[in-house]
Amino acid sequence: MQKVAAVLGVEVAVKEPQVAVVRCNGTCENRPRTNEYGGYQSCRVKAALYSGDTGCSFGCLGCGDCVAACQFGAISMDPATGLPVVDEEKCTACGACVKACPKAVIELRNKGRRNMRVFVSCVNKDKGAVARKACKAACIGCGKCAKVCPFEAITVENNLAYIDFTKCKLCKKCVAECPTGAIHAVNFPVVKPKPEAASAAPKPEAAPVAENKPKEE
Repeated sequence: MQKVAAVLGVEVAVKEPQVAVVRCNGTCENRPRTNEYGGYQSCRVKAALYSGDTGCSFGCLGCGDCVAACQFGAISMDPATGLPVVDEEKCTACGACVKACPKAVIELRNKGRRNMRVFVSCVNKDKGAVARKACKAACIGCGKCAKVCPFEAITVENNLAYIDFTKCKLCKKCVAECPTGAIHAVNFPVVKPKPEAASAAPKPEAAPVAENKPKEE
C-alpha cells in the first residue's frame, strides 16, 4: 500500500492489520431449525424472501455468499455447524465478504496482539428471552460484560453488547462473566493446570521398626 501510495502521490495512514470475523454462534446445535428452505441457494435471495430457517432473524443464513465473494479462498462453510469459517492466514481484510453478507454478520476487526481477539459472537437485537429462545448462545443484553470491563470497551445498545477492539485490552473478564457464552476469545494460549508440588503430597507413614532385644540365657 505504501508503494502504491508513493506512485499515486498520496499518503496512507498506518493501519492495524485486520481480519474478517463471523459474529454468529448460531450453530445447528445452538439454533434449531424451524423450517426448511428449498429455494435458490443465496443468502441475499433468502433474506429478501423471509427471515431464515430458524427463530433468529439476525443470524447467518448459511448459503455461502461470503464464500463466493472471497477471491482468496479464505472462507469456507463448516458442514457441522452450518457457519462460515475464516482462514486467518489467507484473509486479506478486503471486505468483500462483509459486503456480501445481507445480515451484517461478518465484520472486519483488528487482528490484535499476537492475533488474540475478544468479540461478541452475536448480532441479535431481540430482547433477552426472545433471543435466548431462538439461540442458546445468543447475547441477551444483560450488561454484565459491560459492568465487569475495567477499560469501558463494552457498550450495550438495542439489547446487544459490542466490544470496541480499539479499547479492549484482552483481559477476558467479560468472557468469564457472559452467562450464555456469546463472547468469544480467539487464539489465546491454553493455560495448563500447574502440577502439584511433590512436597505438598502427603508422605507415606514409615513402617514400625521391630526392636531387636537381646536373648535371655
